Amino acid sequence: MRALLDRGDEVRGIDNLSTGRRENLSEVLKRIDFRQVDILDLDATRQACEGVDYVLHQAAIPSVPKSVLDPLGSNRANADGTLNVLVAARDAKVKRAVYAASSSAYGDTPTLPKHEAMNPNPISPYAVAKLTGEYYMISFYRCYGLETVSLRCWPARLRRRNARDACSTSRPDGAPL
Repeated sequence: MRALLDRGDEVRGIDNLSTGRRENLSEVLKRIDFRQVDILDLDATRQACEGVDYVLHQAAIPSVPKSVLDPLGSNRANADGTLNVLVAARDAKVKRAVYAASSSAYGDTPTLPKHEAMNPNPISPYAVAKLTGEYYMISFYRCYGLETVSLRCWPARLRRRNARDACSTSRPDGAPL
């Protein structure tokens, strides 16, 4: 977001702040059109996409352990939420939607380094939901002509991410998946 602002682009951001804090936006809040809404609210997501050229979809509950404890909640946020973003983007005639997919789609295959030609082998509900999002991206391109890109992200410790929500490859009891 900061790079887009530095380029002079107009930025609209939506977030329900379930895994972040408003203070994380303090240095840019006056420069963006920020809306505290949940992507599960289709009407609010549609309103947020009106007049937008590109959607950079980063929203997720990024936690393998949470998805094991609450697979329905993880699916709602990560799969249903992605579907809402795509429906809203399609209806608003957005030029392109870019999706933060997840390397968890590869599962625990021993092959290193991982590469895009590998078959998905998701283990956790989080991985399944994020992979579902990738398939929705492909579907919306094929069915509706909405340009889509999925970027399989690798776990990282991000400066503004809430540490208790960081991605993990272990179960809630600490055992590996």
